[in-house]
Amino acid sequence: MMYTRKSIAAALLLLLIVAPLSGCFGGTNDSDCAETGYWIDVSVDSPYPGLACESGPSKTLAMTIFVYRDNDGVEWLINETSIDTGIELINSVYNPYGIDFVLDEIIWIDEAFPDVQDEEEEGSEKPDTLNNSGENGADFGDQIQISQLGEEFTQNYNPANVNIVMQSTGWGAYSMFPWYSREYYFSMVRASTFATSPVPSHELGHFLGLYHTHQFHDDPNSDSDLAQAFVWAQDWVEPTEQCFRTGDFICETPYDCYIWCEEVINCTANVYESESDRPDQEPSEFENCTEEQHNPSHVNLMSRYGDRSEITADQGARARYFIMYMVENERDGNQLVLVE
Repeated sequence: MMYTRKSIAAALLLLLIVAPLSGCFGGTNDSDCAETGYWIDVSVDSPYPGLACESGPSKTLAMTIFVYRDNDGVEWLINETSIDTGIELINSVYNPYGIDFVLDEIIWIDEAFPDVQDEEEEGSEKPDTLNNSGENGADFGDQIQISQLGEEFTQNYNPANVNIVMQSTGWGAYSMFPWYSREYYFSMVRASTFATSPVPSHELGHFLGLYHTHQFHDDPNSDSDLAQAFVWAQDWVEPTEQCFRTGDFICETPYDCYIWCEEVINCTANVYESESDRPDQEPSEFENCTEEQHNPSHVNLMSRYGDRSEITADQGARARYFIMYMVENERDGNQLVLVE
């Protein structure tokens, strides 16, 4: 697990001291939802902290936001008002689960944001990357290289903060999972929709350890897919409930094969009300999937359907788990520091 026995013992001792002082012992579960229970305690029956809690204490993460000029080097890609509005939108998703984002600093970089390069264009070799969301614009997987962001980015990158780069239209939005060792953890989102779109919240979901709902969709009947998540699962408890060990490792998100249902469960998912609910729909010779076979949420933030405006209590708990992971683990010079 991510916590040492010594740190767990210290946390439990703190709970025993704080709970009586706060009047939590009265036949209720309030004491279980204090600092330790809501943010730290995990077990095989409760593999993410605070699953039995309706609410608990909040923790605050500071943001460093990088703003460039447009591709012509003229206008800033976004203004402060839109940034504030976008952060409010992000917090509307995460605040109910004890996670709060605040603006620490805007880094105004007086340079044009790089244009998207065609894949065949000389010098456009793309690095190995993860979590691409494939938003409309560039070719799927087109992600910017650190060298293209320039020295001002590397000099002002804050390894203790949540770093967000505002990008121009054309690039695909993406973010970095917290458990891979890398020098720069940042999220790329489009400045033009930061104040109105769920995509920034979606990308921050990846930064907080959330997979897409269709992750590891290949075998819905497998006993355990923990081996596929070996990077972080090797030190995780092995949960009692199988739904915490398969797919996106979240019990409250239904099985989702997205655009691969035909090859995985031999039916087509072309039953959605509009193309926006399931992109790239094409005629199929397969019968439509029944609700028993495939009935994913169309509003879950970590899906690629519809509004993508909500996360479940399980997802909120998993995000808390990985916030504590980032706070307690140094990763190639990065270690998240919470705002007091």
